[in-house]
Parts: sequence; C-alpha cells; structure tokens
Amino acid sequence: MRESKNAQAPKYNAQHYKNVFCDGDLKALNQTEDEKSLLTLIESWLERTPGLKSTSGDEGFWDKYEKSVKRYLSDLAKQAEDPSNSEDIAKQLLAEYHKTSDAFQSILDPRQHEQHIRNGNRLLSHDATKGAMMIYFYRDMPRFSQPYQLLTFLMDIDSLFTKWRYNHVLLVQRMLGAKQGTGGSSGYMYLRSTVSDRYKVFLDLFNLST
Repeated sequence: MRESKNAQAPKYNAQHYKNVFCDGDLKALNQTEDEKSLLTLIESWLERTPGLKSTSGDEGFWDKYEKSVKRYLSDLAKQAEDPSNSEDIAKQLLAEYHKTSDAFQSILDPRQHEQHIRNGNRLLSHDATKGAMMIYFYRDMPRFSQPYQLLTFLMDIDSLFTKWRYNHVLLVQRMLGAKQGTGGSSGYMYLRSTVSDRYKVFLDLFNLST
C-alpha cells in the first residue's frame, strides 16, 4: 500500500508542517486534504487512457511497447557480444546493456514500479504511467494532441513553482545569509532543499523522455 499524504509530507523546521498553523487555518487545511488532489485526478484520468490494453483483434499499446523493448534490448546484447569488439568496448557495451535493461525493468515490472513509489521516486500508479507514456509517444496523433498539451501545462506549473522557489532562495541568501529563517526554519539551507525534485508534484511527467 502507498504511504499516506502525511507520511510523505516534507518536514518543516524538523516538525510536521501542520504544527505551525492555528486551529482555524488548520481546519481549512484538513478540509482541502480530504478532497481529491489534482495529482489524484490526473492519475485516475491517465489510467483510463483508451488503447492501453489489447482487445480482440487489436494489440494494445503496452503489449507493443514490451515487444519493442525486448527487440531493442536484444539488439544491444548482440552488439555487446559481437566478437569483433575489443575487450574494453565489449565491457562498455555490456555495462550499457545491463544499465538499460535495469531501467526498462523498473518501468515494465509493476512490483519494481511500486517500490519506486514507496521510496518516493515516483508518484503515479503503474497504469497511469502507462497512459502518460502512450500519450507522450503518440503526441503527434490528433487524438493525443490535447492530452499531451495538458501534460505539458502540468509540467509548466511545476516548473514555475520551482523557479519561484529558486528566486526566493537567492533573495534569502542575499538578505539573510545563513541566519535562521523568519518562519523558524533553518533559512537558506531549508529553502535550497525545496528546489529539488522531491518537491515536484508531476515529476513522473518530467521523466517520460527518459
């Protein structure tokens, strides 16, 4: 099972972020957390992407993708095993093959994907990730053009938040240096950590190109 929202929430000044809110604000905050988040709604939408699964007489996207991956990995293995390669080249190609194979397995294997979610490296479910990948690969097709634009706008939101945080970090560093922050946090060091990928809501979408 996935961790709860509270378990995944970053610490603020070595404590839960809710501890800094007064009762009235805390009630409003709890109400918003009881509602479905934008990420949850997007995840549910992506899981319903048409054409993911095979039907009678029509091979689905995911089956095609798995076959393509197997062919690609097979070609990489053949390149690494080519007897004309020097020893150094063979080792390099073999290492690249294993690295690529492990990366694809983390996508194809639902159990590995779920482990990445538990580790906080991914947020979308396996089925939602499949849907996002289908939209990404078929983005030039008319039926997937608008869904791809939506995914792009979601990444834009994340990017703008990151830019705002980064500008805030620079402002604090210039005005306060390494002193304690006005909100009781560690100041610059804490704010600098908020620019990391951990604070991206749609990190999975950024990683689609990988």
